[in-house]
Amino acid sequence: MVASLRQHIGIKEISLLLDELFEPLNRIETSDIFDDRCMGRRLHSDVVSLRNIPHYPASAVDGYAVRASDTAHASTARPVRLTAESVHWVNTGGWVPEPYDAVVMIEDITEEDGTILLSRAVSKGTNVRPVGEDISRGQIIGRKKERITPYNKALFAAAGYRRIQVLPLPRTLFIPTGDEIRSLKTIESEGDLRPGTVPETNSLLLSGIFNQWGYPLDVHPDVLPDDPDVIENTVREVLGDYDMILLGAGTAKGKRDYSAEIISSVGELNLRWIRMKPGRPVILGKASGKPLLALPGFPMSALVATWAFVYPILKLLEGSGPAREIPITEGLGSPEKITTKLLVHHSSSQGIAEWLRVKCADIDGEKYSWIMPSGSSTMWSIAEADGFSLLPENALEHPKGSPLQVWMVKKVDWEKRALYQGSNDPGIERLPSFVKARGAEMVIRSVGSLGGVMALARGEGHMAACHLLDPESGRYNTPYIESLPGADEWKRIHVYNRLQGFLVPRGNPKGLRNVNDLEREDVSIVNRQSGAGTRVLLDALLTEAHISCQNVRGYETIAITHLDAAGRVAANAADTALAIKAVADAMDLDFIPVAEEPFELYVPRKFLDHPGVAASLDALEDPSWRKVVEAMGGYIWKN
Repeated sequence: MVASLRQHIGIKEISLLLDELFEPLNRIETSDIFDDRCMGRRLHSDVVSLRNIPHYPASAVDGYAVRASDTAHASTARPVRLTAESVHWVNTGGWVPEPYDAVVMIEDITEEDGTILLSRAVSKGTNVRPVGEDISRGQIIGRKKERITPYNKALFAAAGYRRIQVLPLPRTLFIPTGDEIRSLKTIESEGDLRPGTVPETNSLLLSGIFNQWGYPLDVHPDVLPDDPDVIENTVREVLGDYDMILLGAGTAKGKRDYSAEIISSVGELNLRWIRMKPGRPVILGKASGKPLLALPGFPMSALVATWAFVYPILKLLEGSGPAREIPITEGLGSPEKITTKLLVHHSSSQGIAEWLRVKCADIDGEKYSWIMPSGSSTMWSIAEADGFSLLPENALEHPKGSPLQVWMVKKVDWEKRALYQGSNDPGIERLPSFVKARGAEMVIRSVGSLGGVMALARGEGHMAACHLLDPESGRYNTPYIESLPGADEWKRIHVYNRLQGFLVPRGNPKGLRNVNDLEREDVSIVNRQSGAGTRVLLDALLTEAHISCQNVRGYETIAITHLDAAGRVAANAADTALAIKAVADAMDLDFIPVAEEPFELYVPRKFLDHPGVAASLDALEDPSWRKVVEAMGGYIWKN
């Protein structure tokens, strides 16, 4: 059934719709406070103490319980002598029985001939904790909706509780679907993945997020096929056991996307798609008052849909409050929000809120951020991001240097993180682990050789690396560096030489020999981005051979990294690419040598004492790192 279906709503409308559709669960649960699983649960109602704490007169010190009246005339000049029968020894926390009404500290007592001498009087109640001094019976010791912590957990036990009434934890089931999806168990039994199949990983992502939130999540044991009858029957079977059902994928409008149809059949369809990128194809409905939510299949889309929908629904069902009072960013679990400056311009689509994966660094006391690969299927950038940003629907252009709010999900030691910008290099990509072992951090932003040194000249990094050929002089790097402002204050470090050449499939099926073959009609290439040292080298080779780039098929097809270029050749998406030998070996490709290039690192001298820079330079001399680089192939050390 389709009941008042809404389509393409904005982010701000989500919480209002959730409050309209769903109500808190009408049940009370109890939690055993001696079970660690009670941690984080919210109290159903105010908790009142069942007993006084302490529930007897308790000694506050080690000493002798006495009758205060027996000490009335004690003084230094005329101590009072008490017999052993007239006092009672107590330890700290011990019961002070009647008729005793005070305790004298052991330090204030002199024992002599089996008697006790007191040199000063004590009043009634001295060093005695009265009944209910800490907590009185009937006193409120926990407020409704407060979370159970280690501190109030111990208090509840002392106050006489074994079990506490708590708000219900919504029971959620995730059902992965898709003919192309393979469970990890299936992959283990069948061997490696076949083309056209992908591993089911969203259940791992969601389970981890639910665990961080403190909510349980069950995952259906089977990946259901793209069969609407099978999926619908499964939903009907499990609906009575759960408070919310999450369907994995099937949210688009393809031939095998049945989620909207299934939700309409089982219950009512309330929402299809939102104005949010990624995460647009979300489908929401309900059956028997329970949320039925179909999440997009791509990881980043599923993640942001979980933040925007699943988290506020869980809070609403639990009874923690209406969805409209829950910020959409609360689900991130970010401990900190910071303001950064964008390193590069960013454009957003009109009328669509956009989630960004962001990496950050502090340069000279200013925090900068740059946007990571934004594809909804990209998993690496989710794991690598320092934080996330949410751009509003009305924000179109975000110029370089403009402020960007970042919800941090990783803790960054800003003073020890160094930003490397410049040439992409697999050897350098192995370096951060060795830097980390030295107590610092190095983050890499591959922007090409020219982009790296220009960023360094603008004060936008701590280090840059390049291998830029000057075609006129035949020299590397120096002609470019000399033209940059402030470069005379940079330290120049020769790291190694790298072999550059053309990558071709094993056996070189097209019979390529040199740059002249790039003009052939049956040959296509994949190129590198403008400003990359490899692109500069290719252009120089083409110019020397009098070949116009317009005659090179694939010249405008860009790969950002050497490994990306090699991957496309290995996948037959291109016949060749100019890249370093290390990636040819990594991707099992043949290699036609073209040039041996120096790879150099530049560091402003003012940053040489920066912990991240110092650790990076030290790591360059690490024999273990050099051994790793040598094993990759195509690297040559020069004294």
